[in-house]
Amino acid sequence: MHKLYKHILKAATLLMVAVYILLPGSNKLRAQEVTGLSDWNVFLDPGHSQTENMGLFGYSEAEKVLRVAWALRDMFQDQTDIDTVYMARLTDQDFISLEGRVALANTLGADFYYSIHSDAGASHVNRTLMLYGGWKSNGVLVEKTPEGGADYGAILDWDLTGAMRIGRSGNYADRVFYQGDVHHHENQFPFLYVNRVSTMASLLSEAGFHTNPGQQMLNLNAEWKVLEALSAFRSFLEWHDIDRPAIGVATGIIKDVETGLAINGLTVTIGDQTYTTDSYESLFHNYSNNPNQLRNGFYFIQGLQPLDTVEVTFEKEGYQTLVVDLPIVSNPNGLTEENLSFLDPLMTSSVPPVVVEVLPSDDLDELIPGTPLLIKFSRKMNKASVEEAFSMDPEAPVTFTWNNDFTLNVNTSEFEYLQ
Repeated sequence: MHKLYKHILKAATLLMVAVYILLPGSNKLRAQEVTGLSDWNVFLDPGHSQTENMGLFGYSEAEKVLRVAWALRDMFQDQTDIDTVYMARLTDQDFISLEGRVALANTLGADFYYSIHSDAGASHVNRTLMLYGGWKSNGVLVEKTPEGGADYGAILDWDLTGAMRIGRSGNYADRVFYQGDVHHHENQFPFLYVNRVSTMASLLSEAGFHTNPGQQMLNLNAEWKVLEALSAFRSFLEWHDIDRPAIGVATGIIKDVETGLAINGLTVTIGDQTYTTDSYESLFHNYSNNPNQLRNGFYFIQGLQPLDTVEVTFEKEGYQTLVVDLPIVSNPNGLTEENLSFLDPLMTSSVPPVVVEVLPSDDLDELIPGTPLLIKFSRKMNKASVEEAFSMDPEAPVTFTWNNDFTLNVNTSEFEYLQ
């Protein structure tokens, strides 16, 4: 059997159930708040399969983007009159080759192919990227036909970047991105397989870097994937010149004011809704043996009344409770970020500070005069009050410097040896 035919057959077999579920006429209730897509169908391709393209903390790109695709599919189905939403794969167990998924989309006659990815690189890098099928011909930028990927990418580029609050690379013709913005490319066709072989308008997006620790800790959160899908959904509606529905969402990242670290297991309350940030017990134990390694402090509360002002309560044992009034912003036909009410509170610990370490030794009888004495505290300290409270027995002249807000350096050069 021809290799490509086997790919198509395997993909079609695995997705037969999915296609049936997503066909019009399904018994699933659909609140068709948004109309204008009844003659459209879209093929969602969560990139890779199973646990391919492993990111930090043992969480793969394939797992993450599948959940973004699930959320996006549900938005299309639940909120619009779209004809059909196809998916290249439905579970973490499905293995669909690149050739197979593109062949399937072509066979199904989808109107648009959206390939969902995240990027990889240096640990400090984090940005979005959009890639449509295109190249340069005698100085002119050419998009593959049918066109549409470039226009959708131009919208999603800014929208997703703003919603994620990270950097951006831009919206590129794929051959220009990979082979440079030259006057004329030798190969006059798209660079990426999904853009080159698919017979419909197409776009591949990269939503941040799964090799960036901060981003990857957010990627682990279930609602973070909903946020990414929300941007793709609203951008798709904008591309079709369809009014977007008003939404009310409060979201942000909660951190400790002194350490700057995101806080795990903190509860956010708005009215009768609560959201508890991820913790080692609830999530991170799946990805680390160290209870203190992973944290994102992310919360995401939907279903709020647009343009209301709500009272938001942040509370966790060991922290001072914080209550803030938050206006629920709304600009339905604006960028997604203009419809997300961001609130990033800094929480103050209520636990008294303690000395956590003394260097070079807790046994000060062994301290050699002239050796710096370092005292490390558990919390950021008021430097003046610490220096004023410092005493020694027997008394000795000392001077102080601070390595940071947590570490006091005591100059012992004036100390004398005991006789």
